[in-house]
Amino acid sequence: MKKKIISLMMAAVLPVMMMAGCGSTDNTQSGSSEAAGTTAAQESVAGTVEAANTEKTGDPYKIGVVMYQWTDAQGTNIQNFCKYLQENMNVEFEYESTFYDDDAQVSCVENLISSGCQAIISGYDTNIVAAMSTCADAGVYYVVALDHITEDDFAGTDPGQYFLGGTKQFGGDLAALGKEYADAVADSGITNVGGISFPAWAFSDAPEIYASFQSELQSKNIAVQDLTFTSGMTSDDVQQNTKDLINQNTDMDAVFGMASGLDYVYPALQGSNVKLIAMGYDTSVESLMNSGALLAAGNNNHTQAIASCVARIINALEGNSYPDAADGQYNEGSIVNGVAGYPVIGTTEDLQNYQNYVVPENGADGCVTAEELENCIISYNADATLADLNTLTNRSLSDIVAARQ
Repeated sequence: MKKKIISLMMAAVLPVMMMAGCGSTDNTQSGSSEAAGTTAAQESVAGTVEAANTEKTGDPYKIGVVMYQWTDAQGTNIQNFCKYLQENMNVEFEYESTFYDDDAQVSCVENLISSGCQAIISGYDTNIVAAMSTCADAGVYYVVALDHITEDDFAGTDPGQYFLGGTKQFGGDLAALGKEYADAVADSGITNVGGISFPAWAFSDAPEIYASFQSELQSKNIAVQDLTFTSGMTSDDVQQNTKDLINQNTDMDAVFGMASGLDYVYPALQGSNVKLIAMGYDTSVESLMNSGALLAAGNNNHTQAIASCVARIINALEGNSYPDAADGQYNEGSIVNGVAGYPVIGTTEDLQNYQNYVVPENGADGCVTAEELENCIISYNADATLADLNTLTNRSLSDIVAARQ
């Protein structure tokens, strides 16, 4: 989804965090990593290929990362993965946070450029024209990790050679995601399901995801109500609209919470027999699934998104580009987009696999290893393509588990 949904939500619930400037996090990982050594033949996503024997010497590539904050589950997961890459590849990372103040984006970019960053990963498309212009003037590359980018985002201006694109979320296939959610809950015993989402202008992907979810469950003779859009963006708006939905459909036994399901929708379900199907993941998922209150959850794979950005950055810094870049599956016109998957958690086994392989403490056990990522970087593997990278960063949960076992 576009970053505006998160920005507006946090503006409503965290006004004390709004700042005119740009703050650095206390969790910043700093220092240089050891240069990665010579690589030999590695197993690629598509099969075994011969990796180029490339010795990485000299100073590591310095990459800045800008997010809204670093203390939530998303920020922690991203920093853990960056720390792992820093320890196993020729890269190091610097971090900045806007604290949900869109006007602070350019200040964060300027801070990272001043600290010597050669490339910057931004979580979202926040102030993208001004941020990109600042990077271009400094000869610094810029890429967006948690949002796909279109030509319209640049309002008719040329993003230029230093823009490396965005990253398609939800596995790049909204209908497939809706079906996966439906399959995860179809055998749970539910008979009548409703859905609630932020307004379509804020979460433009919701209608397509829900339409597929609705169609799939209806084909299994499960009643599914049309999607309800919230009247506003605050938790009070969502909870009141959710209660209204339940009161208007007294035989409803589950709600697909697409409006911050765990944080905003679930409180409105407490005290009722209505189960939650949630878009989102946090540490409450395990207890809610064990109690039966939560039927399914899921989240964009932030590790895959960062991995996609890092590969594109290293290629650019080394003067390389994928031979199939112009024909990428997730491109938007002239804009090259990578992709990141969206694991759906429908069982306790799924949850265990998610915790072990998507958000692990040890990055070597995660969904993208340094060796796998290097095999999608041209200086390590002369045959690497954008298609290879997209396949690596869009593996399903079952594919990730199979690769680790």
